[in-house]
Amino acid sequence: MVKQNARNLIAYQENGRLYFKSFNNDRLKELAKRSLGGSRAWRTLKGTRLLTEAGCLAPAIIACGHHQRCDFILMEDLEGPQLLNALESFLQAPSARPWRRELFRALGHMVGRMHAARVAHGDLRPNNIIIHPGRLGYRLALIDNERTRKPLQFGREQKRNLKQVMLLADDYITPAERRRFFAAYFSRLDLPRHKQRRLYRETLESVREHFARKGVARGTPISQDYWYILRHQQPDYR
Repeated sequence: MVKQNARNLIAYQENGRLYFKSFNNDRLKELAKRSLGGSRAWRTLKGTRLLTEAGCLAPAIIACGHHQRCDFILMEDLEGPQLLNALESFLQAPSARPWRRELFRALGHMVGRMHAARVAHGDLRPNNIIIHPGRLGYRLALIDNERTRKPLQFGREQKRNLKQVMLLADDYITPAERRRFFAAYFSRLDLPRHKQRRLYRETLESVREHFARKGVARGTPISQDYWYILRHQQPDYR
């Protein structure tokens, strides 16, 4: 058992590297959403499919269904640290700076690829991004994909996603790394220069306002083990 409350239950099977997640449908708000857009499990499956079609990595959904009062999904576990926790735990060391620069470039390409397909993630905060090591290099993967969709008002959700992914403290990302992220991001989109500059300025202003209201979120310290796996890898842009 990983988590259990009135809304959902999360369990993990280590041998098969599988996550089980169930969603309680008793709440009126969830019943309304279910009738309009499908269950939370079905919405997670649809969001995962959209990301895959856009060329992004997300945990594969093994099963999706309904049992008694709950919907559920069974999905694979993508190995790797969450981005915010990795920045807190081992990516602030001077020796990691060159690797980190390429990380933010890879991040810009991944978000740009998703937005080029007009797909918006429901919650693109850094701990919903996994650094997943692989045979050909590491890839960035997206989790918590229940609210991922192709919104009618894409521009609003685009700005929201960019703000979310840039909610990083100054010791987690430098001004040069932010520019590297946006350069990679815009390389995936067909936007005039003046719109690029405006989106960049608006994102950073929105981040500053968020920090002034709510403060800066810190990652959770994790083991250095993943750094030993990742430190010699480069991004895999498949």
